[in-house]
Order: sequence, then structure tokens, then C-alpha cells
Amino acid sequence: MAALIIKLFAVLIPVVAASLIIDNLRFVVRKYRLRSDKIMYPVKIVFIADLHEKAYRNDSEKLVEKIRQCAPDAILVGGDLIVSGKVFKDDEKRKNGPDPEKEPDTEWMKNSLSLMRRLTQICPVWFVQGNHELRLEYYEELGDYNKKFIDEMTAAGVRFLHNGAVDLTKESRTGEKSGVVLQGLELPMKFYEKFRRTPLSGEELTALIGEADRSVYTVLLSHIPVYFPQYAKWGSDLCLCGHVHGGLMRLPFIGGVMGTRPSLFPKYSGGQYFCKAVTDRKEHLSSMVLTCGLGMHTLPIRIFNPGEVSVVELLPARQSICRDLKQEEQDGNKQDSSGH
Repeated sequence: MAALIIKLFAVLIPVVAASLIIDNLRFVVRKYRLRSDKIMYPVKIVFIADLHEKAYRNDSEKLVEKIRQCAPDAILVGGDLIVSGKVFKDDEKRKNGPDPEKEPDTEWMKNSLSLMRRLTQICPVWFVQGNHELRLEYYEELGDYNKKFIDEMTAAGVRFLHNGAVDLTKESRTGEKSGVVLQGLELPMKFYEKFRRTPLSGEELTALIGEADRSVYTVLLSHIPVYFPQYAKWGSDLCLCGHVHGGLMRLPFIGGVMGTRPSLFPKYSGGQYFCKAVTDRKEHLSSMVLTCGLGMHTLPIRIFNPGEVSVVELLPARQSICRDLKQEEQDGNKQDSSGH
């Protein structure tokens, strides 16, 4: 028995070590498709989160090109573009330097800023802050960095939601709207405390983002996934979340190994989840796409867990609408190719 265990470890250790190296360098594209009778026109979303200042090879050119090939209508970023620990170190270095009053530079956000500048050239980019960005606002001494981050990202074309909503609808060729609304949610720092879970009441959630409009398909963009049941009860049709990094290591049939509080084998670690909730005395089914993220910090571990770009297609419940739109597109291409 002991010999068998030794042989098993002799095989597993190189495999795990290889995955640790390879999965830190690559990303995959995972696709999701959802239908609803609230959706009148197809919308394609690319969703990313948790970059944590990571740059893939050649300044993430392959990442940008892959996202471009997805041809999204909107790119949604679910927080944690930066690493707040680097900001604290930069602040300490600046204040102990020859010119402590000097304005912060952008070295601590150069990779994420470079990526956002290119993604905004593809289509609109919407952003909600994760706990690493919220720390810049939470700690008074980092106020200059908070302003720098918002100013630079805004100048790059990134659109901050800050608990706001935006109509993602676009006019179809027949004048019909898609019926999709994007709702941002930025929970205060108390909801990110380690070793304890702060309850989120329906009243507090409504105070932050108002009542849900049940007549439209609502996409809730929030960094933290643990409150998915509360999001569903509020009235979200789809939640897009990050924060957990896929659980650092993923195991077949189990999922992520490490949560963020920290905890072992978290309920939500990566993939698609569903939750039934009763709203207005009606049963409501909400789904959540939880990305495994693109980067890492503190524990630079990704085992059987490559970075992820999530592509979410939102389609009408009536397939005939999609077929008609596809046929119109094909007819238009034929006309273009014939020179008419």
C-alpha cells in the first residue's frame, strides 16, 4: 500500500507542478448561452475580472485579439484590475522619498491601464470596483491613488457604474430593443472581511441599487459571488461575479479548493450556478456566471485552473427571431459582396 501511494505521488507531483507553471501563463475562453422571453434582441457580452495587474505574453496582445474575435457588444469588467498591496508599498515609498507631495504615477496600474486602453477600442467597457479598488477609497491616505485610478481609467474610455444602471439595449433593424439592462453593484468593504460573512439584507441591497425592474432582463455585475441568493431575490436575471479566482486549484467533480475568507471547497468557485427565489409572490430563476479570473496575487497559484475569458450570449426565447436576424445578416453580406 505504501509503495502504491509513493508511486501515485511520484506521478501527481510532476503533473501538478506542470499545471502550476502552464496555467499561470495561459487563459481559456468559456462560453455561456442564456435565453429569456424578456430579451428581444441578441446581446453578446465578454466578461473578465481579477486581472490583478497580470500581463500575458507580448503585453497581452493575444488576450486582446481573442476578445476582439468574440465580437462583443459590451465588455464587462468585474473588479480587481489592480493589487492594492502594491499601492500601499508605492505610497510608502513616495512619502519617504525626496518629494512626498508628488502626484502618484501609474506604474502600479500600468498593465491594467494598457489593457483597458485597447479594449475600449473594441466596444464599450463597463467596470465595477472590486475590493482592491475599493481599498483606495476606503483608506484616506490612498485618496490620491483613488483619484488617479478613476481619472486614468476614465480617460482610457472605461465607464464606471458605481451602483448605477445602464440600458444595454440597442435598436434592431426592425426598431425592437434588446430589453437588457446592466446593473452595477459595489458592496462596501465590510462585506469583504476575512473569517466572517457579513449578512446582506434585502433592504440594504435595495438602498444601494434601488428596486429591480422586473419588466427587463437585468444583468447584475458584482465582484463578490457569495451573496448570489440575495441577488436572485432582489430580482437579477443574470449575475456576473469574480473574486474567488476559481478556488486557486480545481478538482474534477469538486471545483475550487480554496475560498477567499479563507475557506475550503467554497460553494461558489467558478462556472454557472442557478438559484430559485420568490419575488412578488412569483418563483424567479436567476443564474450566475462566476469567472475564474485572469490573474492572481499573494498566493500566485493556478492549478488545473487557467485564466478565463467568459463569453455570455443573451438570446430571445423565440429562436425564430435569432434565425431571422441571422438570415438578414447573410442577405446583407450577399448584397455587400455583389457591390450593391
